[in-house]
Amino acid sequence: MAILVVAALLFSGASVFSFCKANYCACNHAGECDNPINHYWLASIVFSLFALACCCIALHAQNGTYLWLVLMSSCLSGAILSARKQKLKQCDKTKPTDDLLTGGIN
Repeated sequence: MAILVVAALLFSGASVFSFCKANYCACNHAGECDNPINHYWLASIVFSLFALACCCIALHAQNGTYLWLVLMSSCLSGAILSARKQKLKQCDKTKPTDDLLTGGIN
C-alpha cells in the first residue's frame, strides 16, 4: 500500500512537471510545439491517470480519489510558489541597483 502511495506521489509530480512544461511551451514558443496536443500535455494527462489509479488501488475509490486530489493540489501549489519565487528573482536581477552606477541615465 505504501509503495502505491509513493508511486502516486511520483506520478503526481511528473504530471505537474509535464503540465508546467506544456504551459511554458505554449506561452514562450507558440506555434513551435506539436499541434494541437503536444507531448507534454499528453504526458501530464497520462501521469495524472496513473497517479489516480495508484491511489484508488491503494485506498479504494473514494479515499483514493481524495488522496489523489490532495497530492495533485499540493504539487500544483508547490509549482506555483516556485514559479512566483523564480519570477521575483528575475525581477530583482533586471532592476537597476543604483543611479550612481548608471550615471543617472534612464
